[in-house]
Amino acid sequence: MFRLKAWLACVVLATVPFCAIADPLPHGARTPTPQQVMAVYVGKTAIWDENCGGGIYFGSNNQARAWCAENSESLGAGEWRVDAYGRMCHDLTWYWPNNGRAGRSAGEKSCIRHVVDRFDRVWRSHPGQTEWWPVNDDPNLVRGYMFRNDIIATKRKLGI
Repeated sequence: MFRLKAWLACVVLATVPFCAIADPLPHGARTPTPQQVMAVYVGKTAIWDENCGGGIYFGSNNQARAWCAENSESLGAGEWRVDAYGRMCHDLTWYWPNNGRAGRSAGEKSCIRHVVDRFDRVWRSHPGQTEWWPVNDDPNLVRGYMFRNDIIATKRKLGI
C-alpha cells in the first residue's frame, strides 16, 4: 500500500511541471468579437523587429501592405480579416523584380489567435507560440501607415 501511495505521489509531482507550461491564458479569457480585434489593428502598422526594418500595415478597407528595408525591392500586398474565433489572418502576395517585370509569389497566409480577458483587454498568441501577449501595450504596433512612401516607391519600380 505504501508503495502504491509513493508511486501515485511521484506521478502527481511529475505532472506538475507540465501543467505549469500549458498555454498561460489570461485570467477569464474568452473569444473576442471580430470588432474587438479589428479595433486594435485598423489603421496601424505592426513593426517587424527581426533585422527587417519594416512591417505590415492594416488598412481600414481590410487591405494589408508589407515592406522590409532588408529586402527593399520587394513588397507584400493582400488582405486581412478577423473571424468569429478571434483569429486575425492576413494573406499576402509578395512581389519582387524579375527580369524587368514584377515576379510574384503565391499567397502567404498567417493567422494570430486572440482572446480577451475579464477586463476586455485583447491578448494575442502567434503561431507556434504558447505565450499570450497584451496587444494594446505592444510598442511594435504603431498608429499610421509607417512605410507608405517606401511601398509606393517599390510599386512604381515594379510597375504594379
